[in-house]
Amino acid sequence: MDKTVSYSPLRISFGGGGTDISPFPEKYGGAVLNTTIDRGVTSWYMPDQYGLEISSRDFLKSFVLNESPESKDLLNKILGLFEMHGIRKGRVMLNGDVPPGSGLGSSSALTTSLLNLIYSINHEKRTWREIADEAFRLEKDYFGVILGKQDPYAIAMGGFKYMEFVGDGVQVTPLNQFSDFISNLEKRTLLLYTGRTRESSQVLKEQVVSSSLGDETTLGNLKDMKRIAQDMKSCVTSGNMDGFIELINEGWEIKKKFGKNVTNDQIDRIIEKSKSSGAQGAKLMGGGSQGFILMIAREGKIEELQKEMMSFSDLVIRVNYDRLGIRMGSTTPS
Repeated sequence: MDKTVSYSPLRISFGGGGTDISPFPEKYGGAVLNTTIDRGVTSWYMPDQYGLEISSRDFLKSFVLNESPESKDLLNKILGLFEMHGIRKGRVMLNGDVPPGSGLGSSSALTTSLLNLIYSINHEKRTWREIADEAFRLEKDYFGVILGKQDPYAIAMGGFKYMEFVGDGVQVTPLNQFSDFISNLEKRTLLLYTGRTRESSQVLKEQVVSSSLGDETTLGNLKDMKRIAQDMKSCVTSGNMDGFIELINEGWEIKKKFGKNVTNDQIDRIIEKSKSSGAQGAKLMGGGSQGFILMIAREGKIEELQKEMMSFSDLVIRVNYDRLGIRMGSTTPS
């Protein structure tokens, strides 16, 4: 019996996060700049003659089809997803390279990996955009996640890119051709795990409500975030690294205005210390409150910065960028 393997990379968002969340993009248009990285979510399927079983190393849980149909547990809902696609026997195993809810798009990485796996099992062809379309609908309507369109599309396509959200549409401008800029940035990229995760949907609710009600302060902040993503694109194309990193810092200052739960004393203390330990730029990833902090080291300072930051976390990692997006089999990026 052959094992089927599907992999989706996680993503780093450098700027523009939040402008992809309804209702803002439908009214004003959104923009983000991001890259996928060499950490991700892998899903395996092994056929056998028994009722479908799903297990996850991350959640240390397993479920068997119809074992507890009333359960709203994530793994049980994933079982339901496979059943909807006619897959009722075999084993599904899930494994993430970072803890769930850590601000790197793990929910969309899981959903796109699962859809890619399901289509492969059923011998159905789908483009990355078709998988992203369905992943967005599933996360929002089936799994009940508050999210923007950035994550499923960024992860499904992969690579270093600028994305625009116009109405219901997603337009993508790949930037992988600016290899010197990207290689320099990649060599200076560090991620620090704060030791806890959070449910991003809860953190984002405040922004969604304010935006829906037309709160001028929230709308002004979102427009500034969109402008930052646009300016970041210009920095990439012109090779302006210092300007790019300063925009990361500016974006973090704006993001903190979105709500009281975006940051806390621990996050502020880590970011402040990083700036005196070799970081040129730093921001918290995802909706806010907990998860991974992105740090961009000054040139030649990443090793020094990493060693200093180990006093704040047991997980401080260098990463490479990933150009491939979702794929079957190998998890090794090009």
